[in-house]
Formats: sequence, structure tokens, C-alpha cells
Amino acid sequence: MKTICIYFQIHHPFSFRTFRFFDIGKSKPYYDDFRIEKEINEVVENYYLPLNDFLLKLIQQSNGKLKLSFYISGTTLDQFLIYAPKMLNSFRQLADSGQVEFLGGTSSHSIVSIGKDEEEFRNQIRQNRERIEFYFGQKPKLFVNTDLMFTTEIGKIVAEIGYPALLTNGSKRILQWRSPNFVYSADAQHKINILFRNEIVSEEFTSIIRNPGVSGKAESIKQLFSGLNFNRNDEPLVNIYLNYRTLGGQGMTDKQRFFRSFVSKVIRNQSITFSLPSELLESIGAVAEIGTNDPICWYEHFHSLYYPGNLLQEDAIHQLFKLKKQVQFIENSKIKTDWRYLQTSDHFHLMDDNHPAYLGDESITAIYKSKYDAYINYMNILEDFRQRLKEKKIGKKFKGAIDKPVHPNPSTMPIQRHVPIYK
Repeated sequence: MKTICIYFQIHHPFSFRTFRFFDIGKSKPYYDDFRIEKEINEVVENYYLPLNDFLLKLIQQSNGKLKLSFYISGTTLDQFLIYAPKMLNSFRQLADSGQVEFLGGTSSHSIVSIGKDEEEFRNQIRQNRERIEFYFGQKPKLFVNTDLMFTTEIGKIVAEIGYPALLTNGSKRILQWRSPNFVYSADAQHKINILFRNEIVSEEFTSIIRNPGVSGKAESIKQLFSGLNFNRNDEPLVNIYLNYRTLGGQGMTDKQRFFRSFVSKVIRNQSITFSLPSELLESIGAVAEIGTNDPICWYEHFHSLYYPGNLLQEDAIHQLFKLKKQVQFIENSKIKTDWRYLQTSDHFHLMDDNHPAYLGDESITAIYKSKYDAYINYMNILEDFRQRLKEKKIGKKFKGAIDKPVHPNPSTMPIQRHVPIYK
């Protein structure tokens, strides 16, 4: 019998405002508050709230047979807390159904796993796990790294922290002749199970749902189902990893109708079930070891080769992590929060010509006009951040005044912009 794991990704970065060279050292804010608040409120009202209600009803109607998983990035959790705390309650309702599982990640959707800062990587994993447990009452069993990034070294660190498994992209670069529809493991010394996103099925699912004129028709479901049945009989699972927004927005009624029909067809089928990742890991063992020293990843809309990436991305990442020792010795909550938001992968994605923001209609509302604008803006902010670190260091040395770290309780935190929430 085959089992399907459906994973929904939800991620929103803290977008930077235009930060010019002459803004450096002027104590100007980094974040485009208006854009961030507008975007998160729009997706909450037009996507996430109605979708959560739809899925909760569908789960109840399935009598325990529909099971779903969510990866919600650390920056998204921050934005929910600041701008839309009702979303945390909405997702808690899904968690309380017992049919929804939340996955762990880093605390800021960070590229730290390739930044040669193992301590920061470990800290972000722990912080995110604690917050998932606090908000949703679950200790995550499956780790999802930023952009599904994976190397053997990343697997080693995640295993040492206590995760039994991680999810990554089923790229031919690592799988080669192997199928993504099995459970694999890392090297014998650092045992961790590895699940692979099925690229073909996930992309086909996304393509069908995004076309409201096609979604919901019997031939579309038959097309998708034939892809599932195309798998060999001995392949026990299919991991379908999607952007949650795919199900909402324009044509939401048709999209939901299609998803409901798909779920009903799976439930009626005697040879396919839905599973949570934790259930899957208990019932299916690893068939072989697998690993790589070259990062593999997945980023929606276009094939990503960011890691290590082009020269702009490489330089920005290098310059960022040159500051890690200075940050380490400064106990200031705002500095720490900005440090983590500077690591969010979206800033580096924008330093690529193939980013969808520079292509087609999306270029009209793009933050930058080109990858060079994105790079220059980021480096201006990074220079301002470097000067702030220098000032804090001088103040510590000559004044003996150290800002006390803040460890707020999210449940009692006032709602305000960019308040540090790290525990």
C-alpha cells in the first residue's frame, strides 16, 4: 500500500526598504513596514484564513483519513505574531484536530547552514523547535531546512540536535537513478532518515491547481492520479510539497473543489492512504544510505542554483558571515534579530537574474529592478549593520554598558513592529 504525505510551505520574509549609501549610519530602519504589513494582511484574509477553515472541515469530514503537514517559516511566525495573531489560533485549531503536523526549520528561514557558522545553525534550529512546540503544542519530528537545502554535513548537525528525519528536494543531482519514493538515511555514523520531495508529482499538482479553468475537472484528477499510480508497486510513499498559497486567491472555489475531489478519490482507493511524517517514519524503514557534499535545494518558480550561487550571492553571504564573531559578543536583542533577518534566503534569491520579480508582470511590483540593485541595497544595509556592531563594541569597551538580552514570552508580548521574539 502506498501512502501520500502532503506538505504545505508558508514563508514570508521581512522585505528591506530602499537603503541608499547616504542612509548608512543615519539610524534609518531596514524594513519596508508598509509593504510587509500590507502583504501579510492580504494573504491572511484572502488565502490562509479561508483555507484553514476549508481544510479543518475537510479533515473532519474525512473521519481521520486526511492528514496534512505544514512548514511555517520563522519569519512568517514573527509576522503572524506582529500583524495577524489570529493566524496562530487558526493553525492551533488544525493542530488540535490531531490530523495536522508542524515541521521544524530555522528561526529566520536562514541560509546559515551554508554559512560555516555551525553554532548559529544549531541555535536557530533549537529556537524554532521551541516556538513550534509553544504555539502548536507539538514537538516537530521532521526538519525542513531553508529552501529544502541539504548536504551530508547538514544532516549530521540536524541528527545531533535530535531530529530523526529531514525533508529535502528529490533532485536528480543527488538521486541519480534512485526513486524519491523511498526513505533513505545519511551515513551510518550520524543516522537520520531522509525524505525526498517528488518533483514531478509536486510540480504537476501545482500546475493543475493554479489553472482555475482546469481545476476540479475529472480529467485533471485522472491525470494527477495516473502520475501517482505510475510509481512502481514496491515504492511505498509519495511526498508532495506545495506552496500553501497555491490553493487560495483567484479561483479559490475551483481550486478547493479540485483538492476535495482529489482527497475523496484517495480515500476511496484501497491501495493509497494519507500519512503524517511521524507515522511514515514509524512504519517505513530506510532502504539505503545517501549523501552529498554539494548543496541541493528547491525554490519555487524557477530552478535554483544559488548554493554556492553567483558572484554577487557568494560575496554577500561571505561578507555577512564575516560579522558572526562580532555579533556573538554583543548581547543586544535588536542586533540579534537584525542579524537573523539579514540571513533570510530571499535577500540572496533577489540577486539572481532568473528571479520571477524581474520577469513578466511581477516586475511591475518588484522591490528591485535588477539583481545589482538587490545586491547594492543589501550591502548598504550590511555596512550600516557593521557600523552598529562597531559602536556597540566601543560602548562595551569604554563605557562598560551592555544591553541586557531580552527573552520575552510570546504569549504576553505586546503587538508592535519588529519586536525581537527570540527566546
